[in-house]
Amino acid sequence: MVKRIRFGWFSLALILSMISALWTLNAAATEKPAIVLAAFGTSTEAFETYHHFEQKVKARFPDYEIRWAFTSRKVRHKLAQEKGQKLKDLPTTLRELKAAGYSRVAVQSLHIVPGEEWEKKVVEETRMLPGMKVVLGKPLLSGKQDRERVLKALAPTFPKDLKDTAVLLVAHGSPSREGTAAYLSFTQLLRSRYPQNVFLGTVEGKPTRKAAMAAVKKSGPATVVLMPFLFVAGEHVAKDILGAEPESWKSELLQQGRRVEGITKGLGYQDGIVDIYLDHLAQAMKGL
Repeated sequence: MVKRIRFGWFSLALILSMISALWTLNAAATEKPAIVLAAFGTSTEAFETYHHFEQKVKARFPDYEIRWAFTSRKVRHKLAQEKGQKLKDLPTTLRELKAAGYSRVAVQSLHIVPGEEWEKKVVEETRMLPGMKVVLGKPLLSGKQDRERVLKALAPTFPKDLKDTAVLLVAHGSPSREGTAAYLSFTQLLRSRYPQNVFLGTVEGKPTRKAAMAAVKKSGPATVVLMPFLFVAGEHVAKDILGAEPESWKSELLQQGRRVEGITKGLGYQDGIVDIYLDHLAQAMKGL
């Protein structure tokens, strides 16, 4: 009888010890803050850009839990309908992290400018979950220093001869005042450093496509390099920018009599640009 009681107490102690060990491991796993990468999203093969970027994050911030959130409802719906791929928005990702025991999270935006997506789908939605401390890493063009660093990162990719060859950076554009201001400020920097043959236009917004095309026409280069000023070279690049349709940017330049070269990779593949995002993330994490 005594042996049975001793064995029972020993078994109970062993179980409690295992539970304690599991709790300790879980506590250790959530001791570090989690990282959430918040991107617009894409339904194209350019999704690989995100995987490439994640590897860079893991190299800079090893042993951190990394999750993704995608701010475009349209992209999430399209992928779910066409490919059965379910992407999560930011509130869902944060709720899952909280349920997993995380109380501190750093959200890094992969947007280009602090525009509508940043304000409504990142800043506002991180305020909806009580009980979590969330810090935010800013978009790419969030200040003067960012603009300088972005241009420094892009400059080596420009043609050496900018007399007969122009570079036309094509951005998405923003409906918000803050987003538009960021694009216009970067345009001013381009003009100051490259008085001719480096231009920026947007698919939707300012600087307008019309103004960019007029500037190219006035400059008169023989060749124009169309370069996506986008994190991923997705549908906008395949159709609106480099597409064969008559209304694409490429077609309009060909109609001007230009020779057109198209860049088919987004900014997410450029190390200098990636470093800016990672520095924003590191700065944000200081707040945790």
